[in-house]
Amino acid sequence: MAAEFNDLLRSARIAPEEVRLLRHHTDGGLGGMSLFELWRNDRDGYELYQSTQKRNRPLFRTGRYWASFASPAHGETVFTGLYEVSYKDTRVVEWSCPFRGSAVGKGEAVDVFETKLRPELADHIGALHVAWPLTSIRSWARYASNAQLRIVSAGPSQTATPSKNQFLIEALLRMGFIQKHRTQRLTQLRRGHLIVYVKREVLRLPFVIHPYFFDLASDLAVHAGVDLENPLDFYIDSNLSEFPVYQSDRRADKGRFGFALGVRTERLARLVEILERGSVIQTEAGETRAIGTPEEPLTEQERLVAARIGQGDFRTALLARWKVCPVTNVDHNELLRASHIKPWAVATPRERLDPFNGLLLSAHIDALFDRGLISFTDDGALLISKLLSSENISRLGLNAEARLDGLGDRHAPYLAFHRKDVFRQ
Repeated sequence: MAAEFNDLLRSARIAPEEVRLLRHHTDGGLGGMSLFELWRNDRDGYELYQSTQKRNRPLFRTGRYWASFASPAHGETVFTGLYEVSYKDTRVVEWSCPFRGSAVGKGEAVDVFETKLRPELADHIGALHVAWPLTSIRSWARYASNAQLRIVSAGPSQTATPSKNQFLIEALLRMGFIQKHRTQRLTQLRRGHLIVYVKREVLRLPFVIHPYFFDLASDLAVHAGVDLENPLDFYIDSNLSEFPVYQSDRRADKGRFGFALGVRTERLARLVEILERGSVIQTEAGETRAIGTPEEPLTEQERLVAARIGQGDFRTALLARWKVCPVTNVDHNELLRASHIKPWAVATPRERLDPFNGLLLSAHIDALFDRGLISFTDDGALLISKLLSSENISRLGLNAEARLDGLGDRHAPYLAFHRKDVFRQ
């Protein structure tokens, strides 16, 4: 085994002179999370975090590769990947920092890099521990050619270790679930059309379900006794391969997302029962699925039925984009409606399923919008019909200065239709 990290680089035919070493610190982020935990739980978020750096630092701009490290505990340094890097531009980025939740660079322009994980040292990711020099513990970014990183240990790989949540996986297997896939962070299990994931190493809220069930959070808490994030939020991880793509203005990449919760094994059967019952919609024509599998995706008719009543992919996409009513900031799921901008009756099948033809609105805002008593400009300014009296405007809590945030160019044609053919000026 190589004695130093540079020996590994040379054995992979990579010159240390082309490599920069990044050791991410242990300071706490959102909810006390460390950067090691961000790497372990949200690889996309971790890579997005390190893709921006302070402006005009030659150390970053001149290196072809970044060797990334994180600290799982004080005094420990573990290898998290070798990235091929190219400088893109310097700008104010549009997304929030996935680690701190605040504006990247405090809202100032930063250098933005494109990073691509290289395969050469992939077997060492999460397994290789090095001794970062204590004399330069604060020098978190270094030239590899000037550093001697002694290798402390090289295994075993995280993918080979038993899951800390193996008891939960085994309980699901006893219930007839089949283990379909496993990564360093997640185990995928399936029974029929129900797909779930179990976090392998994270003990808090280890059970991950389809984001469609976000609306059932209160039912799951009451009837299955699950533990929930407070406030409720999505769990984002690129390894949720069978779940929807998460698209947000604050993320440059496209991860996938689910809904994480905690459950006691004695309540697991009840939870699965609620999930299976909740994944179908009862209609006059019979049961319709609201969630499909990659092998048996939802038919267009099933998707249309789900969209018609504001469930399924249509509502899930709106929840992912806004999470709250962008007018009132109401975030109680049972009070939010998946509202079509161009009404269902006059929309084409494609338009009925297009999430850009939708807004996530509080129930009373949805009623006003649906009846043409309010509308919005392309940049989100609220328009109020003259048919509403000043007294009712006050009673409804409408603020003429309110603005609908989160709109994009693809909303504009639908909003133009609403203003022209629905809004009652």
